[in-house]
Amino acid sequence: MFNKLLKFGIPALFAGIMLMNAAQVAQAAPLTLPADSSKIYRVQGLTPGNVLKMYANPGSGILVNLPHNATWIVRRNNQAMVGNTLWEKVSWDTMTGWVESRRLTYDPQATAIATARRACMTNPAVADKMCCGYPETAKGIPFRSVPIFSVSGLRPGQSLMMYKEEGDGSAIAVEIPHNATWITRMGKVARAGNVAFEQVRWGGINGWVNMAYLREDPAKTREGDEKRRRCSSSGTLLPAADPEVVCLPASVIRRLRESGALPEAVLQQLSQQPK
Repeated sequence: MFNKLLKFGIPALFAGIMLMNAAQVAQAAPLTLPADSSKIYRVQGLTPGNVLKMYANPGSGILVNLPHNATWIVRRNNQAMVGNTLWEKVSWDTMTGWVESRRLTYDPQATAIATARRACMTNPAVADKMCCGYPETAKGIPFRSVPIFSVSGLRPGQSLMMYKEEGDGSAIAVEIPHNATWITRMGKVARAGNVAFEQVRWGGINGWVNMAYLREDPAKTREGDEKRRRCSSSGTLLPAADPEVVCLPASVIRRLRESGALPEAVLQQLSQQPK
């Protein structure tokens, strides 16, 4: 159950893969680092649109792009120095690999949540461990079935851009990894022919994504619905709501236009209020 805690928190962003000399990697000297899974770390020093790559080996064999603001990272007991770069072995989500050590910093807030969940999981007085960490404010509230989506059609080293409605000008809220799941609808969609951008939530962040890169995950949908049913104690399951058709926010249109991701005619349709 504790591993599930680590899961949380368009056009694809084709990020370059840095390759290291195989002989150089083989000469990497391991450094001792105490293993302590009770502490949670996050990414530091990156801006929206940039990612921290996790590799199978220090600098080679891309596994996944960690978002610029990723947290729930657990340090393992292994480091390696390759040239002037210190690499560190970490676990994030369901994956374990190597990242640049300088990009990690301690996350006290996530650590406190992890500590509380661990205490709940080991408390014999708690009968239903599934509900450890379920927010008190959500208990007793009737809920709808919430379709869960997973990313589809991307490869390791690619990310699905989630765009926000307003902000610092970049319009990028987060870079969703190629293998991410637990993406939920927020109830709004903008359409232009076969192109659809929908407002979704992933990793605690709301934004707009190109639905061409998402597929519904029935197994995760059932799991999420069952958890809400049991942990909210409402006993009520309303049907999933159809999303409201709206125009795509101007900041997202501007970012897509700058990137050249979609034809201007499609952008014009996405930006218009539906009749």
